[in-house]
Amino acid sequence: MPAPATTPYRHGLFSAAALVDPADQREFNAGVLWEPNLVDAPASATTTAASDPARPAKTLPEGVAVAQAGPVVRLYTGIQADLVGRDDHVERARARLGLVEQQSLEQYAWTGAAGNRPRLADAATQVLGGAAVPLAHGIGLLEEWISDKTGVLGVIWAPRHMAGVLTERSLVRPDSARLIAPLGDPVIFAHTTGVGPTGAAPAAGTAWLYATGPVMVRRSAIVGPRLEQAHDRTTNSVFAIVERFYTVGWSGGAAAVQVQLSA
Repeated sequence: MPAPATTPYRHGLFSAAALVDPADQREFNAGVLWEPNLVDAPASATTTAASDPARPAKTLPEGVAVAQAGPVVRLYTGIQADLVGRDDHVERARARLGLVEQQSLEQYAWTGAAGNRPRLADAATQVLGGAAVPLAHGIGLLEEWISDKTGVLGVIWAPRHMAGVLTERSLVRPDSARLIAPLGDPVIFAHTTGVGPTGAAPAAGTAWLYATGPVMVRRSAIVGPRLEQAHDRTTNSVFAIVERFYTVGWSGGAAAVQVQLSA
């Protein structure tokens, strides 16, 4: 009989990221570069009249900022089973990949596992607030950092176990298919160990939250065999592996804050 009806994974990476399925799959040979949204608030200003011969020169940073995501993360899963009575093993393998891709990418983007760069838990990540701060204050620090650095809405990253706490304290609210923080930044509730910038687990009674600029996930078509290619005729069994290639990155670096879980 068929399995029970399911509801897709919600409020994870794909709810807040720009999800792109490129037509040209060759980009997954080396990762991607793009020009990020970056600002430095407040903007430079001058009160000197344009006609003043002694006015200071206006300066601009040299070059064009570049954001990078890579190397390519290759997720795979599959089916190893007897062929007897079923001819849908490849389709089942493809469905399995869809069940784990968001959670897997969240963990790799948070920790840098599988070589993913950029990563949240990085020694270069800016830590806001010093020691652990109250939860509401921590969210405020992250949203302030986003506006200072990007000038647009960014993303707040939290471990999935924080969803109930943030909801209970009215620090997130629904916005279409997303949950957003008070100033409108979408929140990714990530499947992660929740480690801090040094890679260490949070202290008891605390959690690490992160902020980034806009997030982009690029993913390839699913690569896998046809059933006849996966079929071993000597044993009448199937060994079908399916893969998909991804890059996960964001604009503007990252910031972290350690928050207290108690009220």
